[in-house]
Amino acid sequence: MLMTTTDNLEGHVIIQYLGLVAGQAAIAPIELRDFANFIRREGGGRHPEFEQLILETRHAAIMSLEAQAKELGANAIIGVSFDFASLASDGLVLMTVSGTAVQAEDKKNL
Repeated sequence: MLMTTTDNLEGHVIIQYLGLVAGQAAIAPIELRDFANFIRREGGGRHPEFEQLILETRHAAIMSLEAQAKELGANAIIGVSFDFASLASDGLVLMTVSGTAVQAEDKKNL
């Protein structure tokens, strides 16, 4: 599935706008607690383990977004954006990715 942060797809014509789609994934408090302990132990700098955790969470959110778009019959998503929210009550961090599901056609095929 094509995805872009822009409002159009270079080389494509948007045939139909199918609607807003969103995908979510969460990082559990235990994972964050483990990371906090790691930072205290190791100090500052880059932390590949945490970067991998964020990458996996982002991937899960994108897969959820793509599944929702496919249910609408989309072959592309435009205007993709990411957001993080901390749910302070239980320590959960939620990643949301959203965009507009569309049907797009390659200009070469028109």
